[in-house]
Amino acid sequence: MEPIVLIHGYSAESKDATAASITSIYGTLPKDLRAAFGRNAVVEIDLARYLTLEDGVRLDDISRALNRALEDDHPQLLKKGFHAIVHSTGALVIRNWIRRFSPRPAPLRNLIHLAGANFGSGWGHIGKGQLAKWARQIFQGGAERGLQVLEALELGSDWTLDLQLQFLRPGSRMLEDFQVREFVAIGSQADVEWFTFPIRYAKEDGSDGVVRVSASNLNYQYLKLSPTADALDLGWKEARAQWGRHLDRRGSRQGFYEISEASRPGSGGRGEVPLAIPYACAHSGEKLGIVIGSGPREQVLRLIRIALESGTESAANLPPPVEAYRRETADTFRKVLAAQAPAWWKKWVEEPRAQYDRHAQVILRIRDQDGRPVPHFDIFFDSVRGRRDPARAIKDLMEDKHVNTSSPHIITFYLRTDAFSAEAGDWLPRVPEVQGCFLEISAVEPQTREILYLPLRFEFSAAELESWIVGDRTTLIDVELLRLPSPGIFTLVGS
Repeated sequence: MEPIVLIHGYSAESKDATAASITSIYGTLPKDLRAAFGRNAVVEIDLARYLTLEDGVRLDDISRALNRALEDDHPQLLKKGFHAIVHSTGALVIRNWIRRFSPRPAPLRNLIHLAGANFGSGWGHIGKGQLAKWARQIFQGGAERGLQVLEALELGSDWTLDLQLQFLRPGSRMLEDFQVREFVAIGSQADVEWFTFPIRYAKEDGSDGVVRVSASNLNYQYLKLSPTADALDLGWKEARAQWGRHLDRRGSRQGFYEISEASRPGSGGRGEVPLAIPYACAHSGEKLGIVIGSGPREQVLRLIRIALESGTESAANLPPPVEAYRRETADTFRKVLAAQAPAWWKKWVEEPRAQYDRHAQVILRIRDQDGRPVPHFDIFFDSVRGRRDPARAIKDLMEDKHVNTSSPHIITFYLRTDAFSAEAGDWLPRVPEVQGCFLEISAVEPQTREILYLPLRFEFSAAELESWIVGDRTTLIDVELLRLPSPGIFTLVGS
């Protein structure tokens, strides 16, 4: 079997390369991998330790340094192939390395994400705060915050969205073009000891306490909404009239936008990435941590074995990896239903099984037809049509929203799509209760009245809403708002 390279996550580096410092990052994982796959199973590129806490270091720098280490110190990996196991931020490092430096096909065979922060973490913008810097001064000997890495980790990072979308493009598809098989394992149970932190992301349902399941899952969905041909033919007066009707929320409001691009797993030839949720598994920690935790270790190693053996002769008679990972997740949920939480948990968690409620991330990125950001916008989800409408308001599903601090034209919504019902003894879907909705977006150019953005009003039927808002997944919606100049900006005057 090809060697395994380990890549860690944000702030996991240690000052030394001693056995003790390595253990603090990876625990017994290297030892366990060698026991399972042979003494030469793990190649230690200094165990892929990299400095994410330097403020001047970008993720592009880290990926470039990884490429140099492979070329200079381990050229045999590039020639003969290797596997990689990544944790947290390491997912962005290795995917960016593939995008920037890998040939097609890649020397990387199987890529296993352990709680990979593929769409960032709520801690990304928390980590940039002054409080976080003080904490590092106290607990980590004055280490810096790694501001440029945190920008890529913040929810709704422009850089990160472009990275993930690259692998949907022909010629850059991960499996078909790079021939890399990916696997995702992430817990959905934050460590109760973290619940004392006055930060919602430390105890968020549908999360491992740092990364959301939906933010780690690589089965993301993509929509692009663009102006229709009728919109492009609109004159200034009619566009102004549409703007007025939109503000008044009355009168005839036409749908001047349509889906111009769409992608989701299982359609259009795009395959599904295996996703598993291990039982009682958090982002880090000696008991529950997905990398070093003793509790989920057996299940995590089993998931790693399934991934590493995929595509080999020994896996010929085994279930496909997608199905095998689904079975592991189903087993987790059976254990969650049967388990009884300790009484002292009640202080922090009223219903422990709600930690496993499925959630979806919906990210909207608003730009004009020139690709420029539109930061001054309003979004409204119109899902209830009158007092007698029995539909559930979509706002009832929303748990969190975040406007990216570096890219304010990007907003991330977090929705509880399935909720545990003690009465039913199961998780019940909530999206069908919404019965469809309208997405409405308006924007302004605050520096002038001579520019108008044509408002967007787009209807998702009940079936469409269920297909685009899916538990444990991220849906990215790129919105191209039509920006129109007034006739007064440029006028031809005859002689």
